[in-house]
Amino acid sequence: MNEADLRKALSEPASAIYFNSNACGVCHAMLPQLEQLVSTEFPKMNIYVVNANEAPEICGKHSVFTFPTVLIFFEGKESLRMARNINLAAFRQAVARPYSILFD
Repeated sequence: MNEADLRKALSEPASAIYFNSNACGVCHAMLPQLEQLVSTEFPKMNIYVVNANEAPEICGKHSVFTFPTVLIFFEGKESLRMARNINLAAFRQAVARPYSILFD
């Protein structure tokens, strides 16, 4: 992901930015689960992946220093930040209400 992709992501009504690192085993296991959850529960939200090894400036810009981290943006504003131990049930619950307000 580069700065242009980031601007595109933040211009969407709802987007998730997932930050990971090459050295993070949990990151690689969590991403498919998160993608599955978002595609089934929140189909109008896109997930963008930022690899810290390839784009450290984007991590710094968003104050992401631990992995995995997921940031949820609604209408360009950060609404949720979950890091390290991401609980998918808590994620679903936290995203459901603002998502339904925006799209229903």
